[in-house]
Amino acid sequence: MIYICPECGNEIPEDVDFCYSCGRKRDNTIRLDDSGRFIPPETDKCSSCGKDMSSGDLFCQNCGEPLSRTQIAVFQPKMVKYGWIGIALAFIPGAIGFMLGLGTIGIYGLGHLYFKKWGRGAMYLLLSAAMFYFRQQIDADVWWSNLIFMIITIFIYIMQGMEAFVLAFIPPKEPSDSS
Repeated sequence: MIYICPECGNEIPEDVDFCYSCGRKRDNTIRLDDSGRFIPPETDKCSSCGKDMSSGDLFCQNCGEPLSRTQIAVFQPKMVKYGWIGIALAFIPGAIGFMLGLGTIGIYGLGHLYFKKWGRGAMYLLLSAAMFYFRQQIDADVWWSNLIFMIITIFIYIMQGMEAFVLAFIPPKEPSDSS
């Protein structure tokens, strides 16, 4: 079982009764199973009248008091160490083409390579090369071909950027001992 502090987002070890970072007690923590799935609390008590409330209630059915901040657990994932570098590598080289007036040409996949997602990074780099080649081949005077090319390029830019952003918040898997 994994316990996450709802105040600061740090993991609380199972054998400890409070968070090392902020000092909060482990009473109302966010609980995750070993695979990382959220385990909802069985029941909560109203902070005003003390009656049991079900996990889906936003207000106490007895007195009408809204849930306190400690009862509404919001999980805020933490960015991996130097995850901002991967995000910058995903967004900045793709946007340079727009800023330098190169049309809709950018370099994609560098953020994936930073996060060691080699296959996905190589795919986006190959897409960058293909987009550069096709940009040279299309007629610049045909407005609809430019529009289609720009829509495809923006789609690729957004997709690879969103993937890199998600990768920045997923902790790297530790190697398992298969022996």
